Amino acid sequence: MRLKSPNAFLAISFSIFLIAPPQVRAWGNSGHEAVAYVAWQQMTPTARARAIELIKLVPTLHSADGSKTIPGYAEFLADLPAGLSQDDQNLYLFMRAATWPDSVKHQWLHDSDTPPKGRTVEVNIGFTDTSSHGYWHFIDSGISTDGSKVPPAPAPNVVTQIAALRQLIASDEADLLKAYDLVWLEHLVGDLHQPLHAAERYVGGVGDAGGNTVNIKMTTAMNKLFEGTLSKSAPTELHAFWDSLPGEGQPAAALAQAAAFGKGLPPASATASAITDPMKWAAESLALAKKDAYAAPIGSGAPPPAPSSSAAASTPATGTASIITTAYYNTAMKDARKRVALAGARLAKLLNENLK
Repeated sequence: MRLKSPNAFLAISFSIFLIAPPQVRAWGNSGHEAVAYVAWQQMTPTARARAIELIKLVPTLHSADGSKTIPGYAEFLADLPAGLSQDDQNLYLFMRAATWPDSVKHQWLHDSDTPPKGRTVEVNIGFTDTSSHGYWHFIDSGISTDGSKVPPAPAPNVVTQIAALRQLIASDEADLLKAYDLVWLEHLVGDLHQPLHAAERYVGGVGDAGGNTVNIKMTTAMNKLFEGTLSKSAPTELHAFWDSLPGEGQPAAALAQAAAFGKGLPPASATASAITDPMKWAAESLALAKKDAYAAPIGSGAPPPAPSSSAAASTPATGTASIITTAYYNTAMKDARKRVALAGARLAKLLNENLK
């Protein structure tokens, strides 16, 4: 969708929600872009200008055989709607950059949701990296409803990487590396505020990959809340349901509803926004997962087939489907709105204080 003006760009209602593909373990593109929208409103002019300088360095990547492309700044710019002011162009470029870490998944890079053995934090080599680092997107802290043994959360993970990348953008490393750090930070701060990026429920000794193997069903009326102009289907597993609450769609097309969603959010608590420890952010998401994501009507769950890793996002949902109620949906949407607003405020604080 290529809209002609900023007003038209913002006009799409944030009540349209769309499905994430089952392999995605993140807020959908709309969610990540909405986090960036909120952050931009609270960033200093200096931080905004520096962010755009770095985003301009994001390269277009091509597979060796030329068959696949990962978009960079050139594509971000080309996809903007016509007639934007320079300020609005910069806003939408910052929003689009937040989706970059998902765009590298399932391309020609090495994909893995399992961290390499013997590492706790990884050296940043920037856009020449040949791995997509799926395990950077989450910290699956185990919980159990049947007394199953719960393993420790593996590292590196979203918490270790936010801490590392935050230090790197404050350092004197090369700008091309900082551009890589920035797009990842935009994305990971959003990821960590999605409750099912901080939890993995164990039943019968088997984890559910952050809700990816938990089957759900919705009424026809509720399905329509997720079926919009950019999607004709609704989520069928729990993780995708939570991912899709702020909306979905491809990165360029999703910008409109992301801006509308972000614009409609109430401001986050100043006290909560001031918390800078990503481990505390993870604890908040874990608590919400326990209280709301795994609440009724989500069943206790039969053990799913053992995935290749505790975060095997492509593992299909199995077992008896839980029927999503209106009450569950309303609670989840309330949580999503609060978490996106809070993620945006915290991202702004992180960049204002550290981006050099």
